[in-house]
Order: sequence, then structure tokens, then C-alpha cells
Amino acid sequence: MAIAEIFPLTDTSLDLLELRHRRRETAFHQFVQSALEHRALRHPELVESQLARRERLGSTALGRGFAVTGVWSLCVRSPLLLVGVSERGLEWDAGDALPVHVACCVLTPGECAEDLHMRRVTAVVAALKLQRTRQRLIDRRDLAWLSNLLRELPR
Repeated sequence: MAIAEIFPLTDTSLDLLELRHRRRETAFHQFVQSALEHRALRHPELVESQLARRERLGSTALGRGFAVTGVWSLCVRSPLLLVGVSERGLEWDAGDALPVHVACCVLTPGECAEDLHMRRVTAVVAALKLQRTRQRLIDRRDLAWLSNLLRELPR
């Protein structure tokens, strides 16, 4: 499967947010509000609840200052990748106890196969695993660069 099929990135399927608060629940709310602006959701309160429920299963913070969460749900109308950047850092219950400075939310419609959602999450993790990549996002807030990075991932 081509990366374009995993990430059909367009100007409307990717958004970069400034996360201004310190708690992950507030980040979830910002992600949901942005998704609403993109008309990517039905029942936003359920999506926010699903994000919180996923977090109760185990932290989505991967350590080293980043987290990747997401929802595969019939409440999602269209695929969307939301990337949030926090200068101060978010409390996210990371295993290494470090604050999260880059948080991503992968939203996948329930009509898509679940393995497609998992491949999208895996692609985001692969793209952001290097500290210099995350630092560039924090320093430059470059959405076009992130889009190109995701497109260039190996298949």
C-alpha cells in the first residue's frame, strides 16, 4: 500500500496547533475543536471521551517529549492528523516522567479498516521518533515540511 493511501494528506487533512495549557485533557479538547473546524467529526463529545478512555488503558506518551494518540471511530467523518506543539510541555503521564512538547492525534473514520488506522499511527511515530524532527516542529511550526516528511516515509 502506498504511503499516499495511508496518509491522503491535503491542506485540510493536517493541522498544527499551539497547545497553550498544561494538561492532556485540554489538548484533547483542542484537538476535537480543531477537528470540528475541519468538519471531520460527528458527536465531538464522544470523540473527546474516546481519547480520554484510550488514555486510561495506558499512556500514549512515548517518552522523550512526545505522544501519539488517536481515534478510529464512526464519529470521525474524514481522516485528519492534528499535531500540537507546547513550548512549556504537557503533563501526560509519560513513562520517563518528561513533559510532552509534541502531541499528535490521528483521527480515522470507522468505515476504514482498523489496520489502516494502526498504520497511520505507526507512520506518525516513525516520522517523529527523532529528537531533531520534533525540535524542528517546535522551533519552526512548519506544516508543509511535516506533510512532506510523512509523504516520504518508507512504505
